[in-house]
Amino acid sequence: MSGSDPITRTSLTRFAGLMREPDPNRKRRLAKEIYDKHGILIVFPEAVKIGLVDQWWIESMVKRLFGASERK
Repeated sequence: MSGSDPITRTSLTRFAGLMREPDPNRKRRLAKEIYDKHGILIVFPEAVKIGLVDQWWIESMVKRLFGASERK
């Protein structure tokens, strides 16, 4: 590499535009879009952790829909 070349190009250079801080609201927008488009409800673990959704409600719904869970 010559000293006059200010930009170093590597095999990762094409991904440089993707390198940015995550958007904390993006996953919520995408989850809403998935629900609107496909009717799939996504419950994020932090919603349960902070009390927006009760864990017992999720477990009850899964049991009703799919039977007893093998998940431990």
